[in-house]
Amino acid sequence: MNAVDITGLTYNYDDGTEALKEIHLKIEKNKKTAILGSNGSGKTTLIYHLNGIFLPQQGQITVMGYPLKKENISKIRQMVGLLFDNPDNQLFSTTVFNDIAFGPRNLKLSEEEVLSRTLSAMKRVNIEVLKDKPPYNLSLGQKKKVAIAGLLAMEPEMMVCDEPFSGLDPYSTGQMVEILNDLNSKGATLILSTHDVNLAFTWADQVIIMKEGKVLAAGEVELLTDRELMLQAFLEVPMLAEIFKGTGFKPRNAEEAVDVIKFYIQKV
Repeated sequence: MNAVDITGLTYNYDDGTEALKEIHLKIEKNKKTAILGSNGSGKTTLIYHLNGIFLPQQGQITVMGYPLKKENISKIRQMVGLLFDNPDNQLFSTTVFNDIAFGPRNLKLSEEEVLSRTLSAMKRVNIEVLKDKPPYNLSLGQKKKVAIAGLLAMEPEMMVCDEPFSGLDPYSTGQMVEILNDLNSKGATLILSTHDVNLAFTWADQVIIMKEGKVLAAGEVELLTDRELMLQAFLEVPMLAEIFKGTGFKPRNAEEAVDVIKFYIQKV
């Protein structure tokens, strides 16, 4: 079973903007999928359909085996966590603990289970020291960790993230990547939107490239090395692909690139 099946999805905003145009997609379960595109390409609108914030105006969507309809939204949202680009859109309680505990409490779990899930989620993202802090006093990186912890406490099978690395410094970005990778290693399906081609090239199992509400291409990460495709999408070819172009080597991350360089040095 795929995590997401989309057939003929079209969505127009009230002002007439065609945000999505005849989208056909299959997103595999237990994979890391990056949705890439320039501003206005439709990434966020597509993301919002995967959690039921938007419902299809035309076409059909199945999420984790459930057709995306009003009667299934509650079940889908229990399985699919959505991380907004701006964490202020999902943090509202007086303390970090209460914010993270809100979801499990809303599931009518026992206070013992709520406590267990909340403390576990805080530990997984290393924010135990923020337990009694008001969320609005935190840094952007801390807020994003609190928002993720709130989703982790719901124990979702799929995590959908809208620009999770925007506004973060390199260190916080690295921490966020580690958190997401840990989730995936435990079986979660991860889908994120981004315009960071270098990060997507290193991180993703599969990619979806969008432009003006349409899917230009979907498939293996090697699509990001197609210069004509990337130019069409107003994106750049990943730096590693440019550096090693024509060498016959295709490192996907810094460690693999170092191994290639060492290989060349030893030959010399």
